[in-house]
Amino acid sequence: MVGFDGSPNSIAAVQWAAIEAEVRAAAVRVIGSYAPVPVVDQYGISAVEAAVAETEEHRQDCLTALEGIVAEVGHRHPAVGFDLVASDLLAARAIVSAGEEADLVVVGSSGTGPVRAALLGSVMSEVLHESACPVVVVPARVPEHIGRIVVGIDGSECSERAVVWAADEAQRHRAELVVLHAWKYPYRLTEAAYTRGCDIVHVDAALVLEQAVAAARELTSAAITGTLLEGGAAQCLLDASEDADLLVVGSRGRGGFRAMVFGSVALAVVGHSICPTVVTH
Repeated sequence: MVGFDGSPNSIAAVQWAAIEAEVRAAAVRVIGSYAPVPVVDQYGISAVEAAVAETEEHRQDCLTALEGIVAEVGHRHPAVGFDLVASDLLAARAIVSAGEEADLVVVGSSGTGPVRAALLGSVMSEVLHESACPVVVVPARVPEHIGRIVVGIDGSECSERAVVWAADEAQRHRAELVVLHAWKYPYRLTEAAYTRGCDIVHVDAALVLEQAVAAARELTSAAITGTLLEGGAAQCLLDASEDADLLVVGSRGRGGFRAMVFGSVALAVVGHSICPTVVTH
């Protein structure tokens, strides 16, 4: 299921969804929203009731845009089945509701197009938090094929599920899988205590990475590389996205010494990643 609002990144999202569907032998449902955009007045946020004629005009504009993108992308991917839905729900709710029957929800990393469905800010946050299935956030650049997948891990159950998803995707695309763990000592003490603390956290991080790599090897025959980096989780993942075709993160982390807090990290990564990013739950 892919959200479309006419923006360049949502066009890229439909293109990415078609490529992925071709590999999975799956179908693509493209959904757009023609709901009136909420406005802010002196009394707070309220939804403006559009006139019947205006609503019908928005619906027709939405359908025309959806038909256009399905025809354009479908022509390049004749083996993929497409259908489209023009929804009268607000963008986030339309996407989340449609995603309940999907294997993947795909959206562009921003939405500024003419079909009244912005896929950024609170809308993107709601989709990421409420989706029943993994969410793929696609920037304007769509890789021609997936040859390198990077998955961020932190030892939490959520990141373990991210590894399972990434390993399955690597197997499907016969891609290299890079398992990445970023660690950072969170305290500043005396020099001696700081050194000892860093050593402990470093060893702990290495064990987390070793376990994740071992788990991935049980799931796929793809080539697997483990990467241990010292630094902030979001920045390490964003740096890795420059050479990746797909980045995979869990929706939240475990905190503490093994801190890759994917609630905040995931939001930071999806907004700035160079490559498409998958957020698993």
